[in-house]
Amino acid sequence: MPETPLVSIVVANYDYACYLPRLFDSLAGQTFGLGRVELVVVDDGSTDGSVPVARALGAALGLARLRVLPLRHQGHPGPVRNAGLRVAAGRYLLCLDPDDELAPGFLARTVAALEADPGVALAYTDYVESGPGGSRDVALPEFDPGLLRTQNPLTLATLMRREVFAASRGFSAATAYEDWDFWVQAAAAGFAGVRVPAPLFCYNHHRANFSWRARLADGRAKAQIVADNKYFFDPEVLAWARALLRGEAWAVPFKRGLIPRARDVAALRAIAADVARARRAAPLARAQGS
Repeated sequence: MPETPLVSIVVANYDYACYLPRLFDSLAGQTFGLGRVELVVVDDGSTDGSVPVARALGAALGLARLRVLPLRHQGHPGPVRNAGLRVAAGRYLLCLDPDDELAPGFLARTVAALEADPGVALAYTDYVESGPGGSRDVALPEFDPGLLRTQNPLTLATLMRREVFAASRGFSAATAYEDWDFWVQAAAAGFAGVRVPAPLFCYNHHRANFSWRARLADGRAKAQIVADNKYFFDPEVLAWARALLRGEAWAVPFKRGLIPRARDVAALRAIAADVARARRAAPLARAQGS
């Protein structure tokens, strides 16, 4: 058994004890030897017995190392993940949520993708989205840092070299889209990614997901990403983000999950200017008509 694990998996948990057996079963089923894997479960002050459940389930996996870190309740997954990533010892790091599942080949194929190309720092797979209405396979695009300026094509379950975390500010608590913000940081720092074209990750979709609830704060969450990574975005988009955060009426959120392009913001500004001119002209027109 190596002294230092090759892979560290960080799971941020809050009152999700009921999901842990399914996640741990998916880890047990990996074709990649768990004797090279460290598991760090960071518990955000759960009240449902998550800590003893995680310790019992983890002890049966044959891991290189198991750490269960109880924290005082933070209320946001970003700082919880950061606490785990700071103590993780692996060359490669992977963040998961307790209701995630990995297909048997996930670790083997993402590790192989990073080891095959030293110039690549992120490895991600297609995924299965599963929910009350059924499931569907989702094929993700090939890695393009420019896509992150308008949408988030990566899932949380992206294997990364530890240098990616070391170069970042960590997962943010300022935005509800903390994983999108993190991948923007990685792209802005020049890290490249590679897609493994197979659905090897299962995202279980339900209304208790933090990411589901984050949609309610979509506009401000996107604007905060732009404001916090201002050199990655066009100045016109940055102006939109700052205006939205200030509550200016013209700065609408646009479609959920999409950050506007510079030309979209310019068009919106033009419409707002036309409306403002029409409003200024209306009293004069009424006065002349009288």
